[in-house]
Amino acid sequence: MIDVCLLLEGTYPYVAGGVSTWVHQLVSAMKNIKFGIVYIAPFSDPTRRMKYTLPPQVLSLKEVYLHDYDRINRRKRRAQREDFELLRFFYEQAFSGHFDRLSDFFSLFRGPSSCLDLETVFGSREIWDILTYFYRKGGLEISFLDFFWTWRGTHLPIYQILTADIPPAKVYHSVSTGYAGLLGAIARSTMGGKFFLTEHGIYTHERLLEISQATWIYEEQKRSLKASRGMTFFKAWWGKLFELLSSIAYQEADQILTLFQGNKTRQILFGAPPEKVHVIPNGIDLASFEEIKREKKPNPQIGLIGRVVSIKDIKTFIQSARLVLNRIPHAQFYVAGPTDEEEDYFEECKLLAETLHLESHLVFTGRVNPRDYYSFLDLVVLTSLSEAQPYVILEANIVGIPLVATDVGACREMLEGTTLEDRNLGASGLITQVSNPEETAQAIIRLIHDKPLYENMARAGQTRVKRFYDQDDLLSRYMNLYEQNL
Repeated sequence: MIDVCLLLEGTYPYVAGGVSTWVHQLVSAMKNIKFGIVYIAPFSDPTRRMKYTLPPQVLSLKEVYLHDYDRINRRKRRAQREDFELLRFFYEQAFSGHFDRLSDFFSLFRGPSSCLDLETVFGSREIWDILTYFYRKGGLEISFLDFFWTWRGTHLPIYQILTADIPPAKVYHSVSTGYAGLLGAIARSTMGGKFFLTEHGIYTHERLLEISQATWIYEEQKRSLKASRGMTFFKAWWGKLFELLSSIAYQEADQILTLFQGNKTRQILFGAPPEKVHVIPNGIDLASFEEIKREKKPNPQIGLIGRVVSIKDIKTFIQSARLVLNRIPHAQFYVAGPTDEEEDYFEECKLLAETLHLESHLVFTGRVNPRDYYSFLDLVVLTSLSEAQPYVILEANIVGIPLVATDVGACREMLEGTTLEDRNLGASGLITQVSNPEETAQAIIRLIHDKPLYENMARAGQTRVKRFYDQDDLLSRYMNLYEQNL
């Protein structure tokens, strides 16, 4: 039997990034733990390639696709009236935030008493009657046709998770809520074993940000009076769905882990029981960064280390570069990270850089090894709209590079400290507000011109990372957690 089955949505081992780096650290360090991985993706992709080499202790890798369907009938019996009544009862409870018969709900789709297959859920008269019941009960001001197709679009992926094959394991560990968190709740209920949940960023918050800006979600011509958070009805529907998935994961998890205190507070606000939530921050391999030799270049070197995607708000960095150059004409800027994840956004960023006449001052490097840039950068900048606990702060600080970072996620805690002992070390960077090129530029200029401030921040960052963010110390807490439950 697998010791620990990791439930991963859109990350390791096929997508690079902070969460994937953390997962790779985790499985690589625990050589005596037998791991399995369930990777959740929207579609199958035969051209997809792993970004990481799986350590030998990863014994299995299974993939679940949210939008790839087969019509295999896996139900063990024909659904009866009481089964549909249970389904309607579950939805009634879920709308009010209660999941009193969750295990019974799961058993409708899997196990020896399963009775709901793809054809029944999406083609039976009984389900149609349940939908019309909730449509009428809600007094909705949208057309039933729009309601019906949105229901189908949101529930097909959930059906895939409800019927997914889950390998036997002693511990199931999801690294987000959402579909992976739902799979963890299902595994705990139907497979036994413990369910641990680690959130780096708050999944629901990130999905709400995406939904508010999404263009693929249908928007009716007339805004519904029942739409919430300023969203149209269907955007609010998607948002509520992810809130419900998070609630299920929080309810079913045996322990909930997060990276910093601000995340813990937000998890509790989203419904996580406070007694379940514990903070274990990320760490880095200190010894590997001691090998980096710093070199000073004649002109200021300023870099953003990260993917060229909208959530990183690369455009604010580009605009701030233009403002800095008005004061420091010989500064050089780099956007060091993959450019192929949101290709349209990358093209927009290139066009903005050209419009601001930055061709000779700003370089999009594409995928690189960040260590090569830590050797000569004077400043690292993060302009993200959302972050969890970014590795780039730890990596830059340990080699003596101060940062300018937006006030999101753990950035303030990481740069200014959490405990009294931590804060007494002093700040290791400057915090700015999101989407604010002027403030970002002012912070960059201040650090470049104020040498005593720069040197104090460089020393504080190195001391802070060595004292509080040693990877070995932090991973040992996960090792202890696993060993207590194996």
